Amino acid sequence: MVDAVHTYDFWSKEARANPQPIYARIRQEDPVHRTTGPHTGNPTWILTRYEDCVSFLKDARFGKEFHKNLPKEVAARWWPEPSPDDPWAIINRHLLEIDPPDHTRLRALVHKAFTPRMVESLRPRIHAIADTLLDEMGDHGEADLISAFAFPLPITVIAEMLGIPPADREQFRRWTKVLLFSPDGDENRAALMEFGMYMNQMIDERQANPQEDIISALAHAEEDGDTLNRMELLSMLFLLLVAGHETTVNLIGNGTLALLQHPDQLQKLRSDPALIKPAVEEMLRYNGPVDITTNRWAFEDVEIGGKVIGQGDMVYASLLAANRDPEQFPDPDRFDITRDPNRHIAFGNGIHYCVGAPLARMEGAIALNALVQRLPQLELAVPAESLEWTTNMMIIHGMNAMPVRY
Repeated sequence: MVDAVHTYDFWSKEARANPQPIYARIRQEDPVHRTTGPHTGNPTWILTRYEDCVSFLKDARFGKEFHKNLPKEVAARWWPEPSPDDPWAIINRHLLEIDPPDHTRLRALVHKAFTPRMVESLRPRIHAIADTLLDEMGDHGEADLISAFAFPLPITVIAEMLGIPPADREQFRRWTKVLLFSPDGDENRAALMEFGMYMNQMIDERQANPQEDIISALAHAEEDGDTLNRMELLSMLFLLLVAGHETTVNLIGNGTLALLQHPDQLQKLRSDPALIKPAVEEMLRYNGPVDITTNRWAFEDVEIGGKVIGQGDMVYASLLAANRDPEQFPDPDRFDITRDPNRHIAFGNGIHYCVGAPLARMEGAIALNALVQRLPQLELAVPAESLEWTTNMMIIHGMNAMPVRY
């Protein structure tokens, strides 16, 4: 078998900016694609077809907690389980890192705090934040859309939801950037410890004196007498912080880029703002904020697409590849804000479907509609080919900066 690491260069600057040509080749040539892990050399698989990805994401034979679900000698091929006093344990017990029954229990408790009514109640505030940011951009004529608009909008929303004071929000951006993108283990560990100490203090304060915020709601959430323990609280707050802003930053950035590169669709949206709902769905499908899912392991041998994925092998689903599968989406490389049906999987599928999807959709719709209506002259200030994309992490798909004129 040809070693896929040498066949497809996932990590080139070009591939990180636009992985679709590589994914189109893989989907055609080797859709259930075996490679090796970059650090361990262990068998690792990438799924690229829509049907395979959806089936995989719903299949209980794949899961997160390999230390619990694999024989010791198989689990030992990967990394050791962090001890309770290891800073990495802080982010090891959230919804994306655990399997049922703990996942079922945790999700029920999180839903107590993250209700549809609560999300909908944020709509006026998100409108106000978007308008304020655009007011601050004012008549300058040029800006980095990421730092001026796409980042501050969702970080302000999630920080207000969590009850984080404005003066502390910039350090949250620093922590998440380090934890998502820094290759420096010591820097990662330091950021985790700082995050843990800060959040422990916040939890103590909210347990003693509850406020109208998510930390208070999670700290007091109860289901049949069950509550979240401290490690679960810290892990969930980390997930909400990271997933609560980084993906929305990229939805706004990638979505704006798609509109600017397809002026006919941009004009269609400007002429009919009511199209924003299907437009956001098409942005999520066409160039979504997440490339591949977080890792799962095969708990037994499983056949997919005529290939046997061995027990203990790591598996990813490429959401970007699945969302351009011509078997599911007619003319998949065409950006069409009226596409219907549009059953993309940009937010995943199965039990790990993004709990914050309704919030992300609402933030994206409000932000993008405000942007295109208030900045009629909006355009890229640099050639699209020169935009810098995140290059050291395959999960996140977004730009580091997006210079625009308006």
